[in-house]
Amino acid sequence: MRQSWLKHSVWLCVFASSVAFFPAEAWARAGGGGGGSGKGGIINLILFPLCIAYSLWVGYLVFKKNRDSQKALERAKVDAFWNPDSLKDRIKFVYFKVQEAWMARDQRIAKDCLSDKLYQDHKRQTDLMLMNHTQNILENIHLAQARIVEVLDFDDNSKDQFWVHIAGSMIDYTINEKTGDVVSGKKNKSESFKELWKFVRADHGWVLDEIDSSVHANDLLGMNSMTES
Repeated sequence: MRQSWLKHSVWLCVFASSVAFFPAEAWARAGGGGGGSGKGGIINLILFPLCIAYSLWVGYLVFKKNRDSQKALERAKVDAFWNPDSLKDRIKFVYFKVQEAWMARDQRIAKDCLSDKLYQDHKRQTDLMLMNHTQNILENIHLAQARIVEVLDFDDNSKDQFWVHIAGSMIDYTINEKTGDVVSGKKNKSESFKELWKFVRADHGWVLDEIDSSVHANDLLGMNSMTES
């Protein structure tokens, strides 16, 4: 009974977050994420405590999963690829390079930072921007926090991967190149966001393989760090 109640409470909080705070307008930072000004008036006020509670719970899960992943990294550190300081530097480098390639609409800039799958996905999206004469402008790009929340270290190194909880902010808007008009987003307002980034192991280093632009408790609950070696 208690598990059933908890499950329904979780989904109620997810629904509350989606209804009350889901952006009315979306724009396109790298990976197709985005945000905007939520609407809802009195609904926001009524559901606000639920959303705060849910946000705190997600924050706790991020902390717990990060702690678990640090223990896994200790076991895996005999492999230089898993050096914590190197991982931190790589995450930061990839984060800014991916945003640069997105705004330039030239994925070759970030080719060494992306898996083949994600490279092709981002290229399709930025090629479409070029064809439509739109450009996503990203300014004041900031990486506030990057916490590893899952480490999967296999005997077969080609299967190695890890997930990072990204907290960042930036000014994010899209313009029509022909007119200069802003078609989405806001030119003078920095928006914060949280995402989950998946990195996989390549011969030359860790590369970004997936961006989950919405962070939910269920995503984090399903993450369990492990090492086979």
